[in-house]
Amino acid sequence: MSKTQLGDDDLALPAALTLWPHDATSKAVEPRDLPSLREALREAYRALRAGTGTPWVITAGGLILTPSDLMNMMPPL
Repeated sequence: MSKTQLGDDDLALPAALTLWPHDATSKAVEPRDLPSLREALREAYRALRAGTGTPWVITAGGLILTPSDLMNMMPPL
């Protein structure tokens, strides 16, 4: 991940979430535009905790958050 810190302003901006399911039936996945990075992170963390998919997030500023980045950013329960 970039050394760029995400601020409150970033969390309010739109983001794109791509969630690759862990089942073998999906051959392609399209990114979904979400109204805020906060919402994209919430969905990404939910998928990571449940083990249902591998999320990637692209912020409005173009920063790509990989699954590894998201795992490192995920707050404890």
